[in-house]
Amino acid sequence: MSYVVWPYMKIEDSWTIPIEVMMGVWNRMEELDRVRATFYDGGIQNAGEFIGLMQSETILPVLVVSSEKIKLHLLAWLSDIDGGSALAHFCYLDKYKKEITQMILDYWAKIPVLRVIMGITPESYKVVLKIIQNAGFQISGKIPELCDMYYENRIEAGVISYYLMGVNQNV
Repeated sequence: MSYVVWPYMKIEDSWTIPIEVMMGVWNRMEELDRVRATFYDGGIQNAGEFIGLMQSETILPVLVVSSEKIKLHLLAWLSDIDGGSALAHFCYLDKYKKEITQMILDYWAKIPVLRVIMGITPESYKVVLKIIQNAGFQISGKIPELCDMYYENRIEAGVISYYLMGVNQNV
């Protein structure tokens, strides 16, 4: 199966991905019970807030879809882009596949000023931590009481990771 990276951006007065598809992404996240895990701080709680975030000028969202038929596989976005770094966010909408994650990393590597992407992952997200390490992210440590787990009414440590662009970390 082949996949396509589909960036979500506004060109003139139109978005590159129809709003119906983005609503389908939200619905898929809800169906898979991934809204609360992805937006664990409670900052995004409904479809309107989700679309608002994805359409923000400070966010660079992309989808990965099957090229044979439109099947959603991954939503990823960069935020807090500044001085050659950005925070990366991933939400799988289907089964995890390393090649799909690598497609996104390769796509982001084409951004000339981007040198490093970072992640903050709640310490309790053990599976996610394995996935990001499998993708080539390096764990640099954790910060106590960093992640506000809004839906669980608690605070936990955040694991800090990074990926150096242009460096083959998947040796």
